Amino acid sequence: MKRTLFILSIFFGVLSFAQGTRIMYEYKFASNIEKKDSLDTELMYLDIKKDGSKFYSRQKFVSDSLRDVYIQKQLASGSGNFSYNDSNAGKVDYTVNKTYPDFKINLHASLGPNRFDVSDSKPMNWKILPDKKMIDKFEVQKATLDFGGRTWTAWFSQDFPFQDGPYKFHGLPGLILEMEDSTGTHIFKFAGSKKFDEVEKIEKKEIAPPVGGRIVRIGNMPGGKELEVSEDQFIKQWKEYKNDPVKDMRQSLSMPGVKMKLNINGKEMTDPAEMLRNMEKFQKDQIKQDNNKIEPSLYP
Repeated sequence: MKRTLFILSIFFGVLSFAQGTRIMYEYKFASNIEKKDSLDTELMYLDIKKDGSKFYSRQKFVSDSLRDVYIQKQLASGSGNFSYNDSNAGKVDYTVNKTYPDFKINLHASLGPNRFDVSDSKPMNWKILPDKKMIDKFEVQKATLDFGGRTWTAWFSQDFPFQDGPYKFHGLPGLILEMEDSTGTHIFKFAGSKKFDEVEKIEKKEIAPPVGGRIVRIGNMPGGKELEVSEDQFIKQWKEYKNDPVKDMRQSLSMPGVKMKLNINGKEMTDPAEMLRNMEKFQKDQIKQDNNKIEPSLYP
């Protein structure tokens, strides 16, 4: 009997390590600094497991999954039509992975059709202050930080056994429940927590599996091959993209036998020169409007 109890205790111990905790944040932000009085809102997940965490947009996760299902169905039916349009795709398209216990940080971000795995080794020099307050039922303490070109104020709680937080932030003696930059244009607020395995089952119910179980990536589909770069290399790529955002499309259209159809704001185009002109204008307008990145030092 004692042997049985011992085996059961080992089993439940392993099971508990397999579970994780999902921290949810309401993220309010202004993509355009000139429109900081009307903030966008997106629900963000911080999925914490034994060996690390992943921070990402729930809206983007669901949107990308549904788009993958659509592509698989089109491929299975033999259709060459991939004109998928998702108006609820979300605006936060990056993810952040942290490993424990060394807190190695990798930002996964895209520039046009290209995706990058950007390693970050910058230190976080927190200043912990004596101020305290309550968030929900948790006592939190104040801390400040200069990071990535912004000054941040955080409120962290030692009621959680994690030294983690939204985006890249970590290193305080507790979980960050609130975070706001000095301009008031990037704000994270605690929106609850759940066991990760319980929520994961709910997410999977919302999204049908791909047809045939085969994943095919097309164009800038999330999950395609990423280029591993340092921050300096990413900044160089960003400057090149900002200067010529249609470079990849230009190269694709110049390949023999390639035909493409483009729809911008309801206008359909097939002429390569017209497509490039309109796409370049559209992309540069987008870059100009998206001028308030969460980490401005990466996008000079």
